[in-house]
Amino acid sequence: MKQVTHDNHYVPKIYLKQWSNDGLHVSAYRLLVSHKNVPLWQSRSIDKVTFRRDLYTEIENGEEVDKFEKWIAAEFENPVKETIKKVLKDNPLSRRDWERLACFLGAQDVRTPLSYLESTERWERTLPDLMQKTLDDSVRKLEDEEFRKNIEVSSNDESSLFDGVFEIDVVKGSETENGQGYIQAEITAGRKLWLQGQRFVLTKTIKALKEHKWCIVRPARGFQWFTSDHPVIKLNYYHKGNYDFKGGWGKKGGNLFMPLSPRHLLFTEIGADLPDQVRFSTEDTRLLQKMVAERSFRWIFAHEPLEIVRKIRTRKIDSELFKHEEEQWNNWHENQVQSEKSTKNPPNLSCT
Repeated sequence: MKQVTHDNHYVPKIYLKQWSNDGLHVSAYRLLVSHKNVPLWQSRSIDKVTFRRDLYTEIENGEEVDKFEKWIAAEFENPVKETIKKVLKDNPLSRRDWERLACFLGAQDVRTPLSYLESTERWERTLPDLMQKTLDDSVRKLEDEEFRKNIEVSSNDESSLFDGVFEIDVVKGSETENGQGYIQAEITAGRKLWLQGQRFVLTKTIKALKEHKWCIVRPARGFQWFTSDHPVIKLNYYHKGNYDFKGGWGKKGGNLFMPLSPRHLLFTEIGADLPDQVRFSTEDTRLLQKMVAERSFRWIFAHEPLEIVRKIRTRKIDSELFKHEEEQWNNWHENQVQSEKSTKNPPNLSCT
């Protein structure tokens, strides 16, 4: 029997180890706690943080599989290991190294629980119109006699990435009481759609990340980078004090960045020709630290406890919310499986 990985680390252990003194533990600041007596900073086992049970587990032919877990490790985590070693030693990077770092950043942007929660919010806004357009196009094509004669399904069609997510049924007029046929569509807006969406952007859209000029940014002297459970920042910077994190992977003038260690941060300004390495000023270092903290979801990690983190992000003390959120995640796999069986939307997780 094949061994299935159930503890899915959405921030890889190879990444968090860059903030560890012993390779096993990291200083952790939790943003949602159940009681005021919970210490601000704790030494946490890297094995026991930034993972959720069955976050990526899928069901195929009635059996649990971990294809996504294995794929993302093989394509994005394992290839970047040697490159990260080069970064830590301040060695020159090849074009292939930069591409591996860019792809690693792309994977980290889409694979976290925060990414899932933001995706569900986006689906609520966009899926009804998308499904209606899909149905309208289907009706138009089915009414086109010439089209019906020449239907071809390509095995390379990008839409195959969403097989099993959209369910479209054609009901013939002979099967209805009034003799009028119709098309109906259902979609499971949950884990399955999220994983398929990740597969799509990490095989197609990710090409945009490889085209940017990336650089390694050092913090100002006396400062260090910390990281989080959602370490990628997609920044739209308008002017001082006015910015948001709704940037894209290819929007000219936008910034993408992710800490790689306490001394290294991967950075690009889309469309700009950057040096391979640069050291930021104190002002810019503090600004990026602020953004990393603001973009974090439930955890911030550092090489050592940092007072600046508490000043930027005050943790939330709420025993009921803490308990509710943990219950939701404990029931995550069962709810997703049932949802996929019934093609009904799963209960939304809270991102309060």
